[in-house]
Amino acid sequence: MHVLIIPSWYPATPEDVDGIFFRQQAQALQRSGLQVGVIAPLFRSLRHTKTIFTGGYGIRSYIEEEIPTYVYKSMYFFPRQPLDRTRWVKAGKKLFERYVRDYGRPDIIHAHAMNFGGILAYEIHSETGIPYVITEHSSTYARKLIHDWQWDGMHRSAAACASRIAVSKHFCELLHSEYRGLDWKYIPNMLSAKAAEPFNLAEKPHNGNFTFCSVAHLNFNKGFDILLPAFAEALKTHPNLKLEIGGTGMADADLHAQAEQLGLQNAVTFLGALKYDEVLALMRRSDAFVLASRNETFGVVYIEALSQGLPVIATRCGGPESIVTPENGLLVPKENVQALTQALVDIYENRNRYDTATLRNNCLEEFSEKSVVSRITEEYRRVLSADSVSAGG
Repeated sequence: MHVLIIPSWYPATPEDVDGIFFRQQAQALQRSGLQVGVIAPLFRSLRHTKTIFTGGYGIRSYIEEEIPTYVYKSMYFFPRQPLDRTRWVKAGKKLFERYVRDYGRPDIIHAHAMNFGGILAYEIHSETGIPYVITEHSSTYARKLIHDWQWDGMHRSAAACASRIAVSKHFCELLHSEYRGLDWKYIPNMLSAKAAEPFNLAEKPHNGNFTFCSVAHLNFNKGFDILLPAFAEALKTHPNLKLEIGGTGMADADLHAQAEQLGLQNAVTFLGALKYDEVLALMRRSDAFVLASRNETFGVVYIEALSQGLPVIATRCGGPESIVTPENGLLVPKENVQALTQALVDIYENRNRYDTATLRNNCLEEFSEKSVVSRITEEYRRVLSADSVSAGG
């Protein structure tokens, strides 16, 4: 089976983690025995002015983990206007033509996110008849960030799609209401092969100070402005707690200032940008994971933490409800400092309730590469079987 992946965003470099789960899933499908290719327009924001002349333009191709990958480098000029989506889709069609010339026609297309990847998949399907599957990941639905002009193309793409997948059960319900009359199937994001690699749990350090870790972009949606005061309150009860935060973002300076104002200089450490290996290393040396997001469609970082044997504190913000259970952590209301403080205290005071090996094994059973890939490939076969029957009829 020949599968072409069309992500709406994708890592621009081997070190880039933006859209890393698309790349990891493509590599997992390739390892399972499928023929896999990727086409990805990579449009940069004008906010990054230094890349206007240095970021490159036009088509590039390379092989990554045996996957032929075709990217089209350019800039967004008016990202909230139809023109730039049209430019993105045109770039994607050029990549498709080049890919087919080099590797042949795929049997099925798997787009990630309706806007923009799903729009491109619809355009290719309309011209070639190749069936397509869409997995929706975008938090723009819950955050009400979709513009009126975007909906027509998204609805056309959803209606013509052979299979619609959402990455959490809560997200399925939301998408049912946004795309009335269309069914959505829950298939979660998968744990990366690197996070699933065996390691000796007995070698996890026994910290003198119980250490929470948190990893995410430092922006409003991730709720660090809620986590910091909650942690400050928890420290009043248990002054031996520590918090290590990995990530960078637009709220970086504000969060440093907030931590200083709360007197957290000796208890909270900002680690800055972390490579993926460094994220896993942080989790392995920590005792628990916490993230106070306002919206998550899934939340790969939660399963990464569980895979490293950490109990998890998350907010009821969409995705975590399909991941966090009373057996592996705590769910709290979002934007609730008091509830988050109590969860931090409860995890610490009941730390012996959570067995690291059990947390890891249960996570691998549900979110491992083997488990998720089998569900995706089953969906591909169902779509191709139905398409074959339709063509024969």
